[in-house]
Amino acid sequence: MGMEKPTLSVLATGARISKSYGSEILNGIREPSRSLAIHIFRCTGWKHSSIAGLTDEQITVLESIAPYQPRANESAAA
Repeated sequence: MGMEKPTLSVLATGARISKSYGSEILNGIREPSRSLAIHIFRCTGWKHSSIAGLTDEQITVLESIAPYQPRANESAAA
């Protein structure tokens, strides 16, 4: 299973998203897209609940079909 939730700083820096967006994800206010959840997993080792039930093989397939592409509002402003 994935590791425990990362700290806000680790999430924002590792996944290269803003601290405000990272905070919303960590606190359950916003759910990341599946591709962002996979990106977060790859960067931090933490599986968001939206992908927690997926195997590593399923994650790899989904990642190959729809790779993460940062949006302007998800880019690191921190």
